[in-house]
Amino acid sequence: MWRFPPRAAMPRAGLAVASGLLLLGVVFAGDSFWVAAAAVLVAGAALVAGLLGVLPLPPGPTSRSGHWAWAFVASLVGLAVWSGASIGWSIGADRSWDELNRGLVYASFALLGVMLAASGGSRGCRLAAALVTLAFGAALVWALAGKVDPSLFPDGGRAARLRDPIGYWNALALAADAVLVLSLWLATSRTLVRPARLGGAILGYAAVVAVLLTVSRAGLLAALLGVALWLFLSERRLQRAIVTLAIVLPAFGVAGWAFTQEGLVEDGAAYAVRVADGRWFGLVFLLGAQLVALAVSAVERYRPDERTRLRLGRALAGITIVVALAAAGAVAAAGNPLESGNAVGQDPTRLGDVGLNNRGELWREAWRIFRADPVIGSGAGTFEIARKRHRSDALDASEPHDVPLQFLADTGAVGFGLFLAVVAAAAAGAVGALRRLADAERAAAAALAVVPAAYLLHALVDYDWDFPAVTGPTLLAAGALAGAGRGSAPAVRRPFAAAAVVTLALGILLAVATPWLAERSIRQVNRELDRGDLAAAAEAAERARSLNPLSLEAILRQAAVEERRRDADAAREGYAKAVRLQPENPDAWYFLGLYEHDVGSLCQAYVHLNEAYTLDPNSLRWFPGGPLDRARDRVNTPGSC
Repeated sequence: MWRFPPRAAMPRAGLAVASGLLLLGVVFAGDSFWVAAAAVLVAGAALVAGLLGVLPLPPGPTSRSGHWAWAFVASLVGLAVWSGASIGWSIGADRSWDELNRGLVYASFALLGVMLAASGGSRGCRLAAALVTLAFGAALVWALAGKVDPSLFPDGGRAARLRDPIGYWNALALAADAVLVLSLWLATSRTLVRPARLGGAILGYAAVVAVLLTVSRAGLLAALLGVALWLFLSERRLQRAIVTLAIVLPAFGVAGWAFTQEGLVEDGAAYAVRVADGRWFGLVFLLGAQLVALAVSAVERYRPDERTRLRLGRALAGITIVVALAAAGAVAAAGNPLESGNAVGQDPTRLGDVGLNNRGELWREAWRIFRADPVIGSGAGTFEIARKRHRSDALDASEPHDVPLQFLADTGAVGFGLFLAVVAAAAAGAVGALRRLADAERAAAAALAVVPAAYLLHALVDYDWDFPAVTGPTLLAAGALAGAGRGSAPAVRRPFAAAAVVTLALGILLAVATPWLAERSIRQVNRELDRGDLAAAAEAAERARSLNPLSLEAILRQAAVEERRRDADAAREGYAKAVRLQPENPDAWYFLGLYEHDVGSLCQAYVHLNEAYTLDPNSLRWFPGGPLDRARDRVNTPGSC
């Protein structure tokens, strides 16, 4: 008969359940305000419960056993605070405010990981690993289900690469990398029953199929290196390597077949073709899962003698060397990927292409931005604006596809140093956990440690920091490692500290909520303008402006309302306010110049449009015969100005 857990254990169970639901929420709705608010509330509630003696609290930051856990959280908070401080000099202050909020939410995930480790006690790493596996695993199941049933993946006809529910194929591949290693831990665990081990093996098989269907080269490389790191950190390497092969080989076979099916991998495939190929994919996938279950069961029963084990080990080592040499040879034959100007396609043939698309140019742009202001940067979250002065084409890019360079360009040497502090504290916490823990808990820690390691590797070629769906669970995993096996602080009630935490959490919620509410008001402005209700549009614009006075979009919408109301002075002043708010943003100058152009003030329009051109000379806005050319012609006409 099922019974409630003991009363003392219920807060710990509640924390585990809340953490699991939060992880599911961030994976399926990562950019949602409600997920961000939930992260702050759950982490804050856990810390308050610890300060009131309801939950175990990790050792204090001054203790020898607790300093790395708190250093990890503190470095994330410091990075967030520095992002917020950059509002003072940022070329896009509203974006820097968003980065402050993002950083505080991420620090909440890290704190939650530390609290989970303390709450879980001797099972802290296993608890965190299970929760991360659950969240990422659910995302992979949904993603693959969208291939079987295209109605679950409606945008798959436009672009076939696997990406739902996270929305970005490379981020989904990173989640699959984490699931692969965590499922290998489950599949080879000696403490789990056989059905659970087989379930882990099948989940790992699904992870490999998902990585391949994302057609993510960085994801595939991170998966290979992640498995290698896991084997290096683990015991019983030979047996685990054989289990890995039993999982990976059928997955490669299924993905290889899928690559030949139009409805699974070709952009723009007809819906009927996607439905037909999806059904076949479901059947083939299930056959592959059955093969994995049989193969892993056979490996579990196999007991080779010492001589055979030695031969198998040498064979696997030889295969590894051959694969590494082949990969190195392919890269050498392809030449320097940074110098390749060829665009890489979106079909499965991209897996054999070492080109970096336009990443090399983005990295050079980030370096130029850093050199322009090396100490404090252009402001957190402003790469998209700052790069426009340096870009050589009209392609848009929100980030440089390299997280360290992203911090270097946006927040300067100070922000980059804080990012390195985050990495160092996480690494020290993981190494300490692997040294302290033993047996089943160490096995879980070894798998969990690969999650932030794979994230860091992947972040060298992508902008993973912008995706809470992968960054939140990764930071929770790193926090759990930093706090694992360190015991807990003496249970002392600290009501004043708890009250301070409540106040801080409410302040963070307010900081997160106001830009979100302002964005909702901006969307309402657009709806009211479409309906022609100018009074309601003006009211919504004023509300957006008061909620987020740093928002460029709110000012532009307010000016657009005045323009529709034919109040020339108010409209002109509104667009001028946008320029004063963000004088280094070409958008602000462009809309002011466009307004002057539309009302016939071409001489004034030229001044503003030319400033926008100076800040963004390669924009598609500057087409022959466009507003800038017409304004320039007027200025060049003698006596016209």
